[in-house]
Amino acid sequence: MANSSNKVSKDTYKAMDGYKVFMSNRGLLSESQHKKLLKGESVDLKDAPDKQLQYLLVNNLIKKV
Repeated sequence: MANSSNKVSKDTYKAMDGYKVFMSNRGLLSESQHKKLLKGESVDLKDAPDKQLQYLLVNNLIKKV
């Protein structure tokens, strides 16, 4: 039986149109995560604080892909 606590997050996120407008600085994201989102690349945000992730999702600044 597989241990579910060893799951690796495979969720990636992409920036929506408003990300560049409202996120002029990186906030609580790492510099590399912020730069990738600005370029329109998919990013794994597993290390991002939950508070920052929720803010970005609720305000439609990122979407799960």
